[in-house]
Amino acid sequence: MNKFKIISLVKISAFTVFLGRAYELYFFGAPFRAILWDESLLTPIVEGLSNYSWADYATSSRVNQWIDGFTKASSFIFLAAALVSLFWDKIKVLRVKKIILSVAMFILLVIGICMVKDKNYEYLLFFELFIQFSAPVLLLLNVRFDVIENKKIINGLKIAIASTFIAHGLFAMGLIYLPGHFVDMTIIILDVNEAQATSFLYIVGLLDIVASIMIFIPKLSKYALLYMIYWGFSTAFARLMSGYSQNFMASSIHGSLYLVIYRLSHGIVPLLVLIIEEKLKKLKLPTNEI
Repeated sequence: MNKFKIISLVKISAFTVFLGRAYELYFFGAPFRAILWDESLLTPIVEGLSNYSWADYATSSRVNQWIDGFTKASSFIFLAAALVSLFWDKIKVLRVKKIILSVAMFILLVIGICMVKDKNYEYLLFFELFIQFSAPVLLLLNVRFDVIENKKIINGLKIAIASTFIAHGLFAMGLIYLPGHFVDMTIIILDVNEAQATSFLYIVGLLDIVASIMIFIPKLSKYALLYMIYWGFSTAFARLMSGYSQNFMASSIHGSLYLVIYRLSHGIVPLLVLIIEEKLKKLKLPTNEI
């Protein structure tokens, strides 16, 4: 694998994250109201900075339209960030690229915070997003791709991967709580009952955590990454498979395709790290000497 293919994976990973989020926000919205309609949090701000009472603010059609408009605008920002990521090398004005990516990253961060707030402060949901942040961060920092094999960068990517897989594993094992859609997807795809689905999820959740430890062990890293590549892509496409209906083909694909797109990074980023490490092995160079 040459340098061009490594660069391409970084750009494609960032592209899929932003494209999937653009798709999601344009057609299905975002959880911004989890914060924007939080009475205890926003009442002092609303009543202190405007003539609105909280009741007026919360029931205002104008405010509701503003939130919808902001959501749509955010979707276009994500689309712009997706195109900037894909054509990163073709766009010569670095400042423009960084501004677009910075704004998109900030909105993605806000969405992550809103998700946590919307789910009663379930912080693991935010850690699940780390792998989606990783490639855009590399682009945002304008990392020189001829030195992407640097040990700090590789370890940073591994931390992002491990954070996502550990969070996913803890959910799958039911140690925090077992998400109902995990069970539903397993039942639909594997054609098993609820008890079997729960047992299966516990096993793969445990494997997620074990793999997250193994990627930091040089002799075991390759095998952990191979598992993560397979499972990352599998869990992405599982959203499409579990939501597919032959009777409502177009609408069922439309309703879950965005979930697949922005989760493709869960397989792409481990693949990126595997390619880099295999390249270094062939060159017989330690990662800290690049």
